[in-house]
Amino acid sequence: MKPARLDQDAIVAALEGRTLRVPDLTRFFHAWPAARAHPHHAAVVPLVDAAIDSLAAAHHHPALARRKRDDIAGLAALWFSQADDARLEALALYAVWLVCWDDVVDAGEGDLAADFEGAERWRRRTLDMVRGALRVDGPGVQEVVDADADAINAVFRDFAGRLGRTAPAEQRRRLCDEVGSYIASCGVEQRLRLERCVPDYDSYMAFRLDTVGGAMLCSLVEHATGEPLPGAVATAPPVRVLWTQVCVLLTIVNDLLSLKKELRTGCVINAVAALLAPERDLDAVVAELEQRLARAVGEFDAAAGELLARVEGDREQSGVVERYIDGCRAIVTGTLEFTLRSPRYNLAKLLRDDGSLEIVL
Repeated sequence: MKPARLDQDAIVAALEGRTLRVPDLTRFFHAWPAARAHPHHAAVVPLVDAAIDSLAAAHHHPALARRKRDDIAGLAALWFSQADDARLEALALYAVWLVCWDDVVDAGEGDLAADFEGAERWRRRTLDMVRGALRVDGPGVQEVVDADADAINAVFRDFAGRLGRTAPAEQRRRLCDEVGSYIASCGVEQRLRLERCVPDYDSYMAFRLDTVGGAMLCSLVEHATGEPLPGAVATAPPVRVLWTQVCVLLTIVNDLLSLKKELRTGCVINAVAALLAPERDLDAVVAELEQRLARAVGEFDAAAGELLARVEGDREQSGVVERYIDGCRAIVTGTLEFTLRSPRYNLAKLLRDDGSLEIVL
């Protein structure tokens, strides 16, 4: 893995105290449907709060208790606004699992943040649980439930049980594959963090496209809409292009807006840090990431056009594909809206009238 131009200490020195000027990111998505929450998302809040309460009680960790303030139900409602009420409940539990599972090894918060071997055991146990809970090995294979299983993965089991009522085997298998990639890449990221290694941009993106979780979320869009993609589209290469560009967009948005939060934990494995160089300062890095954002939106829209062309002339199938495309777009626009407004990132007070941000690092 190729290292960044600057080492970790030099990156921290170059960033601390600087002002990160982030443009109005919503303008990159002006041609996409605006982020909107599911109309019944308030009804999901008690379910989400109860799940978080059970996690906090089992793990006795303040970071988990604080997740109630983050409005994870609102995040799920922004991601999956097309879902019916029952599916939104299941998807909200998935959002709880995703946020809280990541917190266990998160720098500065998680119990396993500094324990790589312990985290590896946790990752292996989680992968075994996911395969069993999603029943990807067939109906005749029963999941072995550990009596001492952790409360966080119990939330995934609850989600998987609800998902399995309507999701076909191929959807469950696809999600399982994406969760596996996500978990494996989380291990890569943790090792780099513990070794204080900052990779260059290309090396970083090679695993960040998995750890950002966008492909997992995109794999759930069909379940949210309740409409399977037509055969001419379901396995077409442009679908994977959509997922990849969602991951690129999520990475850039997240890495810009969470940079200060990450610096506080001493972690600088981030797209901004990966691009810093003696001849490229913070403002120049932001300008480059703006260009990459615009390019990713263009590549997403081109792939979307290819998919729609495959069902041209069929009004019903075109509607299904269009709603699927918009569901993938909502993963990005919903995340951006949530990040700007949620107490988790504390950015709302920094928003300027023109939609830009100035963040003192």
